[in-house]
Amino acid sequence: MEEFEQHYPQKPILIKRKSNGHISVTVLSMVIFAITFSLILDDYYLIGILLGVLLFHELGHFLMMKLFNYEELNMLFIPFMGAMVSGRKKEYSQVESSLMVIAGPLPGILLGVSLILYGWVQPTSLSIQLGSILILLNVMNLIPIDPLDGGQLMRILFFNNYEFAQLIFTAVSSLAIAGVGLYFDSWLMIIFGLLLGFRIKNKHKLYLIRKDMKEEDIEYESNYDDISNKTYSKIKRIIIDHTPVLNDIEEYNEEAKYNQIVAKQVEGVLFPPTKKDASIFFKIFMLVLWAGGILLSVYAFMSIDFNSIVNAFQNR
Repeated sequence: MEEFEQHYPQKPILIKRKSNGHISVTVLSMVIFAITFSLILDDYYLIGILLGVLLFHELGHFLMMKLFNYEELNMLFIPFMGAMVSGRKKEYSQVESSLMVIAGPLPGILLGVSLILYGWVQPTSLSIQLGSILILLNVMNLIPIDPLDGGQLMRILFFNNYEFAQLIFTAVSSLAIAGVGLYFDSWLMIIFGLLLGFRIKNKHKLYLIRKDMKEEDIEYESNYDDISNKTYSKIKRIIIDHTPVLNDIEEYNEEAKYNQIVAKQVEGVLFPPTKKDASIFFKIFMLVLWAGGILLSVYAFMSIDFNSIVNAFQNR
């Protein structure tokens, strides 16, 4: 086997930059988020509440990632889009990934419902304001469309290995968000839906590449460091077949730089192995949590007079 491997050129050593997030980067992104939002919303009090709610949501993801030993953790606030926490592992787990995803919206919903019910018994503007925003933002995140938390949860539990299903899932998500934006005349949602649409082309290309890999019995659930020289060469050929521009890039770049470009492309079509450790009972449990969060939110808003919510935002 080793002799056979020698017929293939040595795969490049992929140069990776460690990107462990620093709190100053997170704070800076929050400042930029607030300044950008202030251009369309002249209400710094509401922007402050929104930042606090988003931070609480992302901390849920962040703490679970820390618990499950994710590396290169970063938290960023993105103007008009929200916030995100990123991280990576050499091997993922359906159970861990599901708990990490649900840890974002569920605590926010529970806190929001508690504040709404408290505001109903002991009316205070702040509790109703904070509770309403906590519930709205977090329950919206449970909508099962990609890339919201609800969509990620469904993908992790049910579509993790079905490339075509994920492609359709992304397309439906894009059309759904853009459609809701048109219905409510919200240009932000329309733009968000269109931005998701751009992902369809990339996902379609990824689907075709992985389809070719499957036909050649190449397992794409692997880490770059673990693939052989033979596997690297075969994946490189498939990628170039689907990305002819790489041939042009080779002409205008030195060999070392070109090799890094291709190596990153190869890494991009791989996916770290995922343990299929979610039993049917665990999947049902997660669906109960997901549905419970939505139903609890509906109950909280039905238990309080809508005028109380309106008055809470008007009288502050």
